[in-house]
Amino acid sequence: MLQASLDGLLSLFTFQAMLYMTIGVAFGLVIGFLPGLGGIVAMALLLPFTFGLEPTAALALLLGAHIATIFGSSISGILFNVPGAAKSVTICFDGYPMSQRGEGSRALGAAAMASLLGGIIGAVFLTFSLPFMRAVMLALGPSEYFMMAVWGLTIIAIFSEGSVLKGLVAAGLGLLMSFIGMDPVTSTARYTFDLLFLLDGIDFSVAVIGLFAVSQMIKLYVKGETIAQLSTVENKCTVWDGVKDVFRHWRLVISSSILGLFIGVLPGVGASVGGIAAYGQAVQTSKHPEKFGTGMVEGVIAPEATNAANEGGGLIPTLGFGVPGGESMTILLSAFLTMGIQPGRELLTTNLSVVFAMVWIIVFANILTTGVGLGIAQKLTKLTMLPHNILIPVILAVCFIGAYSIRGRFGDVVVTAVFGVIGYFLDKYKYSRADLVIGMVLGMMIERYMHISLTLYGNTFFITRPVTFIMLLIIIVTTAYPFIKRWRKSATTGGAS
Repeated sequence: MLQASLDGLLSLFTFQAMLYMTIGVAFGLVIGFLPGLGGIVAMALLLPFTFGLEPTAALALLLGAHIATIFGSSISGILFNVPGAAKSVTICFDGYPMSQRGEGSRALGAAAMASLLGGIIGAVFLTFSLPFMRAVMLALGPSEYFMMAVWGLTIIAIFSEGSVLKGLVAAGLGLLMSFIGMDPVTSTARYTFDLLFLLDGIDFSVAVIGLFAVSQMIKLYVKGETIAQLSTVENKCTVWDGVKDVFRHWRLVISSSILGLFIGVLPGVGASVGGIAAYGQAVQTSKHPEKFGTGMVEGVIAPEATNAANEGGGLIPTLGFGVPGGESMTILLSAFLTMGIQPGRELLTTNLSVVFAMVWIIVFANILTTGVGLGIAQKLTKLTMLPHNILIPVILAVCFIGAYSIRGRFGDVVVTAVFGVIGYFLDKYKYSRADLVIGMVLGMMIERYMHISLTLYGNTFFITRPVTFIMLLIIIVTTAYPFIKRWRKSATTGGAS
């Protein structure tokens, strides 16, 4: 294994491989910054350019671009509340409030360093976990995925801004929106209003662009302000303050990275779920959970580390079993076919040096992306001081172009505008947009895996399946713990008085 790791490193230290990785990182940062695109679009656009290249150079181009889109999408999310990709939506919850109070450079510094450490941790775990992950994957079935989705719904209370009822209403609206389209069991059209483009449902990325980006531009127009208020211009926070924050919260980085790796291993779960889970974990382990959503740096660190580590996790089923760990991994599988590489036993034995080349690419691409990110972060934060009459038209144009480019449908542009209005009024009347997003993401998972579990295991699957039952008990305990802790604290305070 040591010799294969050295061979993989040496294959990367060529002029061609390093050049293509640099090009990939630069391209990925730009694509990640644009709303609605992300890693799969970056890799799909670059795939034709890999024909005829050496395997390491081709993989450096693709993976370099994909890694860079993670931080690229976080830039727009932190500065403008415009997530470049759906998996970066949780970055907006605390990253954008930090920008509003003049701490955008600190947030970008924290995101860049958390992405670097998360990517490295994911690469290390990828190296040592390949022999063991097959057992983990075989132990989890549809019922366990269903329980993970149900656990995600318990995070609703975190974003409810003092009213759990409003949180439930927003999450319920998200669940309803996730049901738009064809029923997965009966193939019946639901809530489509006889519009053909809604038969495929509402694309999650389109909804997110509207809910956060367009609604925020409406809010800026109504208030007539810049993103960062003039009173915060003298804020002395720098990029290096964010870097220090990451090392100060090193336990959170490690736990979030491991969570991202685990979720990346599970095919069909998706990085969006990972970001939400990491954010929930950060809140539950924080000493000040009530401050999340107002600009806590932990709310930037946790999802960013998870998203970066998720890429290492997604490679495990892709390399080991030929099962893509996510949408972008399907592009990587296509690249394998053009190179004559067969995922599975052959790749992990005779072509093990290729696997380690990818591990080293993840490490160096993260280092390069972080270096660029730290270098430009301070300058990028000046964009938050642009007058709203300049910023709003530019951001809206980028948003609508991004929405159209996802599926090439004008209907998605209309849906983005509608969700922008919905997001504005949700924010105005203190209904959490985050809860609506959680409902949309998890609604798709809950419906899919519930139907499969009922068909395979019967109506009592959550009791008869041992792992599922254990997960159910964990959900009950973790959900009840904050309420019990609050009750005990109030009882102690009452007794003392």
